[in-house]
Amino acid sequence: MRYLAVVFSAVAALFIAVFLLIYFMPGMQDRIIQGGMSRQIARAASPSYMENDALHILICGTGSPMPDLTRANACAAVIAGGHVVVIDTGPGSWSKLAAVNMPAAKVDTVLLTHLHSDHIGDLGELATQSWLGGRTVPLEVFGPPAPDGKERTTDAEGETFGTSGTEQVVKGFAQAYNADAAFRIAQGHELVPAEGARMIGHDIPKPEPGEAVTVYDKDGLKIEAFLVNHDPAEPAYGYRIDYGGRAAVISGDTAKVRNMVTFSKGADVLVHEALSNTLVGMLASALDANGNERAGTMARQIMSYHTTPIEAADIAEEAEVPLLVLTHLVPPLRNALMRRMFLAGAKEARGPGGDIMLAKDGLLITLPKDSKDITTKNLL
Repeated sequence: MRYLAVVFSAVAALFIAVFLLIYFMPGMQDRIIQGGMSRQIARAASPSYMENDALHILICGTGSPMPDLTRANACAAVIAGGHVVVIDTGPGSWSKLAAVNMPAAKVDTVLLTHLHSDHIGDLGELATQSWLGGRTVPLEVFGPPAPDGKERTTDAEGETFGTSGTEQVVKGFAQAYNADAAFRIAQGHELVPAEGARMIGHDIPKPEPGEAVTVYDKDGLKIEAFLVNHDPAEPAYGYRIDYGGRAAVISGDTAKVRNMVTFSKGADVLVHEALSNTLVGMLASALDANGNERAGTMARQIMSYHTTPIEAADIAEEAEVPLLVLTHLVPPLRNALMRRMFLAGAKEARGPGGDIMLAKDGLLITLPKDSKDITTKNLL
């Protein structure tokens, strides 16, 4: 025991000496921090998912409009053939992309599933940060046109709601960031070419039921848009991604709809939104009981245009998709018990031949070319 005490004392004394040496020697501090920064930058410069030839789906936002400090809002990045296409840019999503060392200059295309705020809120940040990160060409943004002609609401100033499609929405973001772009160009115009500050919006023509529209086709990476049902947010799109003999499908927000089965057939992975009616019902009742009937009513309203975990599992099972990944999780899942309740019945609906998992921000799904392998890894 005396020997162990002596060893412990010696180790403790050495630790204290090293600590004091670092603490009181600025030169030593500089070398440690400089070395750490260099190593971190070197690692960030070449993330493995940009090097290997596979189809990668990076989930950069798995939350919903309900507050959740652990999750950004809707976002996924498609990485293949040297290209990066971001699907939805919900609030907080750019920070998650930056945290996993996404090469900003590679992001030149954004696809929007629909025009709810929790799917577009970070578009300005993504555009600006990817430009500052080295993008020299305009950011191309594709998404739904203006809502179909329905009865529209007009405010007291005579402004009518529901007239903007993706093209107009992108123009609005560009205008909002116009002054910021000017400041940054003035500060270092040779480093941030003005052409990279541009955002160009494109309305994707509404496909017929059961059909798809090709919105991206470069170097073997093909992405198609198809209709889902998120009424009254219409039109709303899901996306099918194909590369190297592999395929993934991203649902966007939708109630259970036949198109999800149709376009998921032959896919390796289905990334599908999910809402638990049981847990949302409990939340609504709790809001009512605490005098917030307005919020309780709004919570109940959202049940009609989302998909339950069991319904998503049924879709994946009928389409024979090996892996189902649930995202856009409603309500926020605060603990293990809520996560268990959220998946109740869904694993059984999948059957023995299919897997199901809850996505986290930073989940990387990798589908090597011409293979059946599926790997998942959490980068955050």
